[in-house]
Parts: sequence; structure tokens; C-alpha cells
Amino acid sequence: MKQWAKREEQIERVMGATVGMYGDLQGIAGKSLQEIEGLELPALGLDATSGM
Repeated sequence: MKQWAKREEQIERVMGATVGMYGDLQGIAGKSLQEIEGLELPALGLDATSGM
């Protein structure tokens, strides 16, 4: 069970980094960057105010 918790934490960190990179690219490229459905806040189920 402990190993699953560690893997879940790693996946969450990777997703956070990916979303952050996507946001940075959106800031640079603007609307010319194609939207990726799985990386939008509503698709991730995150609360924009808390980050969770």
C-alpha cells in the first residue's frame, strides 16, 4: 500500500509540472497554442482558488 501512495504522489507531481508547463506555453504562445482537454482546470477537477 505504501508503494501505491508513493506512486500516486509522483503522478500528481508530474501532472502538476505538466499543467504548469502548459500554462507557461499558453502565456508565451497565447491562442495559437492548441487546447489540450485533459490539461484544463475543469477537466482536472481542480479548484482554481486552492489548487486542489
